[in-house]
Amino acid sequence: MKIGLFGGSFNPVHNTHIDVASAVMKRLGLDQVLFVPAGNPYHKKCGTMLPAELRFELIQRAVDGLDNFDVCDIDMSSTGPTYTVQTLKEALKRYPEDELYFLMGQDAFNSLPGWKDWEKIPLLANIVAVSRGKSDAGEMTLLLKKIFTDIDNTDTNEWKLKDGKSVYIIDDFDFKISSTFVRKVWREGGDISLYVPAAVADYVKGKADEFNKYWGLEEYS
Repeated sequence: MKIGLFGGSFNPVHNTHIDVASAVMKRLGLDQVLFVPAGNPYHKKCGTMLPAELRFELIQRAVDGLDNFDVCDIDMSSTGPTYTVQTLKEALKRYPEDELYFLMGQDAFNSLPGWKDWEKIPLLANIVAVSRGKSDAGEMTLLLKKIFTDIDNTDTNEWKLKDGKSVYIIDDFDFKISSTFVRKVWREGGDISLYVPAAVADYVKGKADEFNKYWGLEEYS
């Protein structure tokens, strides 16, 4: 099977996450997409970050009833900081017969050279980098060529690493919701049901006091 691993903080999961997963599944012919919420992302501040268990619960509710979508607890089982390279190594143990595709957003892709053992990531799984909106078609491709010197263009928006997997650059989606925006709407008393799955909005509303402990804090960019 071709399995997509969609990693991220998902603080919270929102409609764009679902739309991106659906679009990538269709574009690349994936059999399944697993959302992998970070347990303790080392590069994120903890102030507005929901506990991993709450973020996991929100994803479960978001994908309930959606064919070929599920949530995976690989990172939540870690007692320390979580790193993508470790996540992928564990995923290969769990799914040894499957072809893995690691989905990431443009901001994550741009910061890839700063990740722990980032050079090993495309040896473990195919990379699918999705732009945060319609952008310069060459922006991520230029970065790709800069950080990987032994890479060949094998198809439209597909690149192959020597002795490694493929990298897919998808820059024609136009999904604009962000978790930061959803938290801002919540903090200002707005209706987040416009931006997150209904089951997520209902759960958050039912536990408003709990979520306000985190999302009620002012954020600084």
